[in-house]
Amino acid sequence: MFREVKIAKNKKITKDIYLLKIRGEFKVKPGQFFMIKKENSSMTLYRPISVFECDEKELGFLYLVKGGGTQVLKELRKGDVLSIHGPYGNGFPEAKGKLCLIGGGIGMAPLYLCALNNPKAKLYIGLREDLYSDEEIQNIKNLFRNVDTHIKIGGTVIDDVRFDKYDTVFTCGPSVMMKIIGERHSNVYVSLEKHMGCAVGACLSCSCKTSEGMKKVCKDGPVFSAKEVDWE
Repeated sequence: MFREVKIAKNKKITKDIYLLKIRGEFKVKPGQFFMIKKENSSMTLYRPISVFECDEKELGFLYLVKGGGTQVLKELRKGDVLSIHGPYGNGFPEAKGKLCLIGGGIGMAPLYLCALNNPKAKLYIGLREDLYSDEEIQNIKNLFRNVDTHIKIGGTVIDDVRFDKYDTVFTCGPSVMMKIIGERHSNVYVSLEKHMGCAVGACLSCSCKTSEGMKKVCKDGPVFSAKEVDWE
């Protein structure tokens, strides 16, 4: 559903990560995303951004500034109007047993709502030590203060995970990281990131190869079983 919404907050967390909140009531599942655009700007296409948090009054997005579209978004202020449509995607399934969440970089964003919905879950976040200052790292830690979180700066965060302790693993981040996680545990669900044009499966720009043939990340995903994804 297309709608115009007002920005409640667009807070700088690090030099390239922002927390955008919009006003309104939304029903979403962890792992779903919205298409977002600022009209009358240099944004020609909507940008897919995963839901970070949601309550009865606001919807939050944690996004990485890395292209022209997100450069436009970071300049927006409280009260500015955005065009959005969604939510889209299948989201993460209901977790069975003890849940582990693993996010690499901005892949941490769609996992926060999963952690809030599963109070006994453990969230692992991996960050590159050369990207952020101590103050910025503390800002990231503050975002996740309401959930059981382990943050590793530098190195490989999956080396800190005891996979045998968990029944289910949800992950989002670099493909190489998710591939390894899928090899270390038998019940892993991955959230894939692809460029999207339409979010309804029409443009084919987000196609991915799976064991069941080609699928569309926007319509069939973005969450897939790791066993299904062809990482080659």
